[in-house]
Order: sequence, then C-alpha cells, then structure tokens
Amino acid sequence: MRNCFTSIMLFLLFTSSVLNLSAQEIGVVRTALGKADHPALGEISGIVASRTYPGKYWVHNDSGDTGRIFLIDSVAKMSCEFHLEGIDARDVEDIAWVKENGKNYILLADIGDNLAKREEIKLYYFEEPLMKAGATKDTIASKAIRTIVLNYPDKARDAEAIFVDPLDQRFYLISKRDFYSTLYSADIFKSKKDRYILRKDMEFPFTFVTAADISEHGDAIIVKNLTQVFYWDRKTKGSIINSLRSPFQKVSYTVEPQGEAIAFDHNPFTFVTISERPFGLNAYLYQYKYTKP
Repeated sequence: MRNCFTSIMLFLLFTSSVLNLSAQEIGVVRTALGKADHPALGEISGIVASRTYPGKYWVHNDSGDTGRIFLIDSVAKMSCEFHLEGIDARDVEDIAWVKENGKNYILLADIGDNLAKREEIKLYYFEEPLMKAGATKDTIASKAIRTIVLNYPDKARDAEAIFVDPLDQRFYLISKRDFYSTLYSADIFKSKKDRYILRKDMEFPFTFVTAADISEHGDAIIVKNLTQVFYWDRKTKGSIINSLRSPFQKVSYTVEPQGEAIAFDHNPFTFVTISERPFGLNAYLYQYKYTKP
C-alpha cells in the first residue's frame, strides 16, 4: 500500500510540474481558522458551507463511518451531529448544497469505490436540518431522505467529488482514479426518479480529484486533487461543460495531510478546505481568500 501511495504522489508531482508550465496562478491569503479535534471527526472527506447557519459548515467522514453529518463552527468545533435514519452508508466522499422551492437542501454522496467494484452508487437528499436548543445529537427521519441510485454508463469507478449547478440544478460528479479524471452528469432534480445512468461529459488534464464545488451564484468552479486546486471563472453564465473545457487557473495551495475537502464560502472570493487526520496528524479548517481573476 505504501509503494502504491508513493507512486501516486510521484505521478501527481509530475503532472503538477507539467501543469505549472502553462497554468496562470491565483494568489491567495491562507488562514488557519481552527483545529478539527473532536474525536468523531477523524476522516473528514467533504465540506459545504451551511446556508441556514452562516459561518458554520457541514462535514462528514468517509468509509468506515455510519450515515451521519456534522455541523461545525468557524473554528472547526462541533456544533451538532445528525444521524441519517435507515441509511447504511458505505463510503461517503462529498457533500453539496441545493436550493429547491425556496428551501435549502443537502446532497450527501455515497460514491467512494476504491476497487471499482460497486454495482451502484447512491446519493442521499434531505432538507438542511435545524439544531434543537441544547442538543448536540439528532436524527434525520428516513421518510425525510430521498435516496437516488446512480450507475455509470460503462463500468464502476471511484469518485470523491460532486456539485450541483445552481442555475439549472444539473448534478455533476468527477471520477478520481481514472488516468484523466472524468466529469459525469445527470438531471436528478427534474424527473424525480429513483435511478439514473450518468452521462460522460468530458475529461480533465489531471487525475486523483478528491473534491469540487461551485459558487453560490454559479459563476466560479473549483476542483482539487491531493496536491493542487484548479479554478474556472464562469464569466458568461455559459454551460458547465464549456466553462470546464476552457483553460483553468491554478490556485496557490498548501498541501494538507490527506486533504480531501473544499467548498466555496458565503464571503466573496473565499473558499475553505479541511482534511483527514492520518497517522495522528492534526487537521485544520483553512480559509483561502483570493482576488477574482
């Protein structure tokens, strides 16, 4: 496993050096907001800014955890844990925000598949929960959760990144372990079916994508792998595909230990990252402020 990890890191460093030759870099100011030291937050792999509680963030762990999400504050301290009733999660890898009928919703992505053997992957969709006064734990009822089953058009894949376009509510997923990470999509909010076949849209000139997000107004997209963050400015409100096919800009990013999560914040030109805690290392909530390209 160690040799495999070393090979992956060497490949990512090589591709990073190649991409650095052509990509314009966006400068940032990076601030450590706080340490994620709660015992339950051991393997954070997804983050999204709360719409109901500005300044707070929804996070989750990946494989090995139960179906649950956590609300943390602006310094990474636990506010509340919510258990998803009746959900047998296998490998939750990302989380996204959706606005529907004037209400805020969470989309939790059970899409991890390291060995590419799952016959299907799943999304869990529910209204953003509310904290009860004095409660640190609560439950989201099974009847309030919509389960959406997804299949790839060809074969199983590992994936850790999703986002939903706020302009047309189309769902997007990015594969991880393909030689070129690949973008897939589906209209999961139009027909309200229980099962969808993903559509392959395009390939990226990099691999090992671990997270992605789109800004609240749909005018910017960020994608990260273990060593880099890539940025696209959606200037004309054009299609996601056309935007992502245009040249990206590379964000000045400091590598985190097993850094797998990224999300735009409510504040203009700001995003946050957070990581797992491998080998007992500390994990911090970082804020990145950048100048709009």
